[in-house]
Amino acid sequence: MTDPETPSDPPDHSSPEEVLERVTDAVFTLDEDWRFTYCNDQAETLFQRDQADLRGEVIWKEFPMLTDSLFQWKHERAMETQEDVTFETHSPPQDGWFEIHAYPSETGLSVYVHDITDPDDRQQEIEKREQALRRANEIMAAADQPFSQQIDSLLEVVRTTVGTKFATLSRVNEGSGEYIFEHVAAPEAVDLEPGDTTPLETLPNCSRVVETAETLVLQDVKSEAPELVDPEWGIACYLGTPVIVHGEVYGTFCFYGMEARTEAFSDWEVSFIGLLSNWVSNELEYKVYQQDLEESNERLEQFAYAASHDLQEPLRMVTSYLQLLESRYTDELDEDGREFIEFAVDGADRMRDMIDGLLEYSRVETRGAPLEPVELDTVLEDVHQDLQLKIEETDAEIVTETLPRVEGDADQLRQVFQNLLDNAIEYSGDEPPRVHVSAEQAGDEWTISVRDEGVGIDPADADRVFKLFQSLHTQEEGAGTGIGLALCERIIERHGGDIWVKSDPRDGTTFAFTLPVADESNN
Repeated sequence: MTDPETPSDPPDHSSPEEVLERVTDAVFTLDEDWRFTYCNDQAETLFQRDQADLRGEVIWKEFPMLTDSLFQWKHERAMETQEDVTFETHSPPQDGWFEIHAYPSETGLSVYVHDITDPDDRQQEIEKREQALRRANEIMAAADQPFSQQIDSLLEVVRTTVGTKFATLSRVNEGSGEYIFEHVAAPEAVDLEPGDTTPLETLPNCSRVVETAETLVLQDVKSEAPELVDPEWGIACYLGTPVIVHGEVYGTFCFYGMEARTEAFSDWEVSFIGLLSNWVSNELEYKVYQQDLEESNERLEQFAYAASHDLQEPLRMVTSYLQLLESRYTDELDEDGREFIEFAVDGADRMRDMIDGLLEYSRVETRGAPLEPVELDTVLEDVHQDLQLKIEETDAEIVTETLPRVEGDADQLRQVFQNLLDNAIEYSGDEPPRVHVSAEQAGDEWTISVRDEGVGIDPADADRVFKLFQSLHTQEEGAGTGIGLALCERIIERHGGDIWVKSDPRDGTTFAFTLPVADESNN
């Protein structure tokens, strides 16, 4: 009982909000729909937003980086169980470590956030992350390294960064129901090597990632997802993300240990692994595409070789018998008969040229030489010599500017120039051929142009000239096999360039194509 002569302390008539403003922790409240209902000054600093802006807004929409994280899972569990939760996490928007207490009620949550970040620890964490990002970038940028070596290096970097003992890139074989470990980073004493397999059901964590095609983050498998506990491997903590190739789950890129973690995987770690997983997916897609292309080219070459072999012999026989018929019965043949035989022999010769061209077209990828610095001036000189007789017969004039050094296959580029110059001379019209060859650099590529003053091409036919067996001229006009320009396009594409034509039936034709600037480091 209070002594009436002793004055009591004055009662504190502060409102709950005023009391919370004096609390050093960040405090905010959410309703049952996850909308902000209150933030104290420290919470405004934490979220870097004013209370007026946040009130009534859904936390997951305003801060999407918090979704699918320990922060969201713990808060949802508190609401579902109506039990208090306490946990530590590294959480944005502020880059730091926090101890979080969430107190649920039927109408929402009251959340207290205490910053436990040590300045020195924070600086070390930042440096650690920068080093990991720098090293990962160096590995991914090392295009001269085999893909398998890049993956092995990335696994080691991530394993060290996130602090797990195991790191794997694995592929799912749904046909056999197996999980294939393609790349492994693990302690030396562990009996796990690339190429090892295990039934899918023995790794429920990985199976969950494959089934959902979503990242799975578990600080403590037993307490957070007891249904994913595996008796065979004993995985206690897990961070795994799907590897997607052409829209399908190829496998998993995952990091795990046999003991539960004392600290949750941070959002940065989850994002870091997701970023690397995207790179792995893109590289694998490229490898699949490259493999499909190689197989397609190989099948094309096999077909072309078989076709040329099977067709050449009958053609030789037809030509031989026609020539034999002409030599034995030339006196008995009238002018029409001799002309018919000449047409037939000419047709067989053109067919042979088409077969040879098709075989050449099919071998652009498989029989090409490695790309290396090439002097185009030297290439064009060789082509000029090959066409010397035709140049003299037609009184052609070929003007060539100084051409650059490019990255290419000299023999294939010689074919390109030979086809383009031969066409320019062939379709010059009634006047002596006039051809101009020039080059212009733009960034890391050269544009080479071959311009003539000949009969030109209808602009409507500009795309058709590069298709196989498409000739815009009749036999009387000197039509070729319809393979030369298609071969040029295939060669230029192999060099990573483009080829196009600009023409007007009145002003001649310009064929232009791009080639990469020579890599002088190869010199």
